[in-house]
Formats: sequence, structure tokens, C-alpha cells
Amino acid sequence: MSLSAQDNNVVALHSFRKFAPPTRVSRQQLFQSGQDHAIRRLEMLESRIQRYGGDILHPEWIDEYIDLGLELAEHAGQRNFQPLQESWLKRIYRTLRDTAFNLDCHENWRQQCLDFLYQPFFALQHFYREQPNGKLKIRLLFKDLSMITRYVV
Repeated sequence: MSLSAQDNNVVALHSFRKFAPPTRVSRQQLFQSGQDHAIRRLEMLESRIQRYGGDILHPEWIDEYIDLGLELAEHAGQRNFQPLQESWLKRIYRTLRDTAFNLDCHENWRQQCLDFLYQPFFALQHFYREQPNGKLKIRLLFKDLSMITRYVV
């Protein structure tokens, strides 16, 4: 009695699993691997957003960029790394703000970056409410946004 090709594959897979040593991956390793991937993806999107010169809008790039940055900031906050949390939030804000000022980018792209700026703005505002000297930082943030809207809009 012979096994079909499909049966041979199944037998081979089961045989391989039998001899492969079990590997254990800790939750921290899984998270770190995922976080490293998220950081690489964020960096790639950041570069794409900053250098984009086309006239076709890509809100999905900005959405994903903001989502990844907010997730990284939230994770830093959960681990009580407030300076890192602030750094992630500021990075998202500055990238969108600076792209809105970049005259090498198409006007529609600059406007779209400005339209999305409210998300990291509100996240930073919320973050600063919980911090010492937060009121001063919120005032500076409002001043920055006010200057941006006068210049770009």
C-alpha cells in the first residue's frame, strides 16, 4: 500500500515536528519583536511622509503612522517611561508639522499633514495635563499650533 504525495507531505511534516526541539519565546521577546517591527515601520512611514512630492493624497500612510506612534507612546506610558512617551508624541507632531512647512511637498499633501496634526496635538495636550509644568507646555503647544495655522493656512 503506497502513500499519495499528499500523505507523504503530512508524514514528513509530522516527522519534522517530532525531531524539532521545542522553542519557548517569552512574552517580552514576542513584544520586543513586535515593537521592533513597529518602530521600523514607523520610521519607513515617517520617511515616506516627509519626502513625498506627489499630488495624490495618502491618508492611510498618515493614519498608520499616527496609530503606530500612539501605540509606542502608550506602551512607554504603561511602563512609566514618561520621557519616552513624550518623545514618541512629539516625534509624530513634529513630523506632521515640519512636513506641513516643507515647500518641496505638494500643497495638498502639506494641507493633509496639517489636517492630521490635531491627533498628536490632543495626545500631547492630554499627556501634559498629567505632568508638572504641564500648563506651560500646553501654552507653548497652543502657541506653536497657532503660528502653524497662520503660516500654512
